[in-house]
Amino acid sequence: MRNSATRQRGVALVNAIFLIVALAALGAYMVSIGGVQQATTNQALINARTLIAARAGLDWAIHRAIAPPTAGTGECSSSTTFGLTGYGLDNIQVTVECVSSLYSPATVYIYQITSTARYGTAGSLDYAERKVDATLCRTASAAPGLNRC
Repeated sequence: MRNSATRQRGVALVNAIFLIVALAALGAYMVSIGGVQQATTNQALINARTLIAARAGLDWAIHRAIAPPTAGTGECSSSTTFGLTGYGLDNIQVTVECVSSLYSPATVYIYQITSTARYGTAGSLDYAERKVDATLCRTASAAPGLNRC
């Protein structure tokens, strides 16, 4: 008869190989989860910066619309595209569209402003687009600071 110790020879090797494979799979899974978390954080940061750029475009257009007009007209251009500069705002293109209407009995300008900011190219993984809009009014005859609509 054979000894029970000789029948169990090699079992430790099988257990060690299984343990190494299981730990390697767990390590690969943790690395992939870390990569997904990093990509998610980067995308959230790009989205936030794109929203800030869209709001900056809207603020710029509002400033131009409520500034005192020249020659009796509002300073609302139909469409303007520009890029922002500064830390984190590079490669973001902002398009501002403004439509103005004049109501002559009270000489009131109504502005509908839309600001769209884009980062990256459509279809890519790092593409982000944010759009904000506003409607405001301005009277042509009011003194600065006394804008009543």
